[in-house]
Amino acid sequence: MYIIHRGIKKVNEFLPVTNHWLILFASIPVALSTGTIFVYSVYSTELAQRCQLDASQTGILNISATIGTAFGGLFGGLITDTYGTQLPILVSCVSISLGYKWLYDSYRLGPDSSMVLLLFSMFLVGVGSVSGYFSAIKAVTLNFPKYKSSAQSVTIASFAISSLLFLFISSRVLKGDIGSFLYFMHVACGLLILLGFLFIRVDGHFDDKKQYHEGQVECDEVTGLLVSNQSECEDNSDYLEGNSDLKRMSLKKSLVHPIFWYHYFILSLIQGFGQMYIYSIGFILKAIHYYYDNEVSQKSGTSSLQSHQALHVSLIAISSFIGRLSSGPQSDFLVRKLHCQRHWILILGLSLMFAGHSINCIDLTYLCSDLRRANKILLLASCIIGYAYGFSFTCYPAIISDLFNMRNYSFLWGTMYTSTTFGLALMTTIFGYYYDLNSTEWDHHVEEYVCDKGSGCYKSTFQITSGLCVFTAILVLGYIYTKRSNKPPITL
Repeated sequence: MYIIHRGIKKVNEFLPVTNHWLILFASIPVALSTGTIFVYSVYSTELAQRCQLDASQTGILNISATIGTAFGGLFGGLITDTYGTQLPILVSCVSISLGYKWLYDSYRLGPDSSMVLLLFSMFLVGVGSVSGYFSAIKAVTLNFPKYKSSAQSVTIASFAISSLLFLFISSRVLKGDIGSFLYFMHVACGLLILLGFLFIRVDGHFDDKKQYHEGQVECDEVTGLLVSNQSECEDNSDYLEGNSDLKRMSLKKSLVHPIFWYHYFILSLIQGFGQMYIYSIGFILKAIHYYYDNEVSQKSGTSSLQSHQALHVSLIAISSFIGRLSSGPQSDFLVRKLHCQRHWILILGLSLMFAGHSINCIDLTYLCSDLRRANKILLLASCIIGYAYGFSFTCYPAIISDLFNMRNYSFLWGTMYTSTTFGLALMTTIFGYYYDLNSTEWDHHVEEYVCDKGSGCYKSTFQITSGLCVFTAILVLGYIYTKRSNKPPITL
């Protein structure tokens, strides 16, 4: 790593001068490229068919990508904090480009492709999708200390909208040619992330030539380089969070501190609420369509189900994008103008999430006489949950930067992000349990048990998650309550 790092330093002597605006703009193509991990659904079915993979093998590919994201988040974060942002962005550039190139090669080989190569390709895509993305987030955080959440929202929103952009390219530009699409991502993602390597240049503490004292690292507002007094770079948020001791802690002490794990648990639940719905929307629509097709004898057709699924997925992505963009400025307004804790954004997001999950507790089979009305209610729920998911998540990187020192930020955030896996596993397990419990009708056409109860297939799940939304909000309010004594008078 040291040899590569020194080589990058030599290359930087020939690169153009960068600044905080160029760093922010360069983070957009990095986020768009790394967000392609969620484009897997676009090519997964045809890739599996072409390579003759069964359902379990296709599922293993998903697991391989997930392991890659965990690896990229933890080790990429450690590299970012130590050597700066360029090395992990370079790793992201190479790994994503190679990952898609080898997926393309496997697609061309078809049945002769190697399962090991497919797994390694997905692992590389997972690694690259997180290491460069998290480095970009740290860079914009350091370069916009007074409006860190607003700057982060641009990067995070770009990551969220990536799937829609590449879906459009696949369906409209490349006309559904999966082979051409995989090769396009191999070239395009590598070039876009390379822009980040050229302009997102923030040093790590490895190059800090001065004697380091924890909590005393300066963040230059123009270059983002760490040089001397960290308190100026930290948005002066100690008085809001009461966390000056946390900022002076070592990485090891930060990782074992109760506040870190308190927020780890909260983020796990928040992510679980949103991602469970995103991954389960297909089953929800399937249950509703089956009910109106068979119980109400209102034929909707398979094509209608597919079109509704595409519509819901698109609206969730757009709503999440809008939520992420709007969260940052509101978060910074709370902190800088109203001198409130950033955690109030979580309360607003959880309130919206509760509203969206509560809508799914409604018995649509009783309320709606036809599929069109039922789908309108589900569309409302998808928009609210998508917005709440993006809105709540975007303020969390800023919360972590408020609480802990920026010296170890990338590794701390990478560790914090692993909570997503546990929250998603919990919520999807609950959904799967109740959905399978209600799937008691044998369908001779598909030769499997299906659920014919409409909204009754998943109603119990959302009753539980609605209660968990309230529980999570209470946890956040509890943290706000314990820190309220540090709040200064409001000055507008």
